[in-house]
Amino acid sequence: MKDLLQKALKEKVKEGIKPSQLKRSKSASDILVKEAKPLNRSKSAQELEPSESSLKAQLTQAQDQISILELKLETQARELTELNSLQAENERLKGELESKKAELSQIKTELDKSLAARHQSLKD
Repeated sequence: MKDLLQKALKEKVKEGIKPSQLKRSKSASDILVKEAKPLNRSKSAQELEPSESSLKAQLTQAQDQISILELKLETQARELTELNSLQAENERLKGELESKKAELSQIKTELDKSLAARHQSLKD
């Protein structure tokens, strides 16, 4: 045994190699592996963690809110479309009213002229 170690040592020893460089490095099989223990959370950290049922309830509540908001959005979009349609109708009717006012003014002017001519013919 001693002879084998000396022989192995002589093979490793070469000119320029220091004895400290001959130290054997530990291989992965030489290192003892300790079993990792799972980390335990403190009671306060566990209390802060939401439970699965709590998370499901929050998810359901959020989905309900999303559904409600989608319905509101759809309703408001419909109302906006209707409002735009009514505004267009309103503008059309305003134009028609202005046209009728102008026509009425013209008829009134013609009527006044006709009455003035009649009145003049009666005087004569």
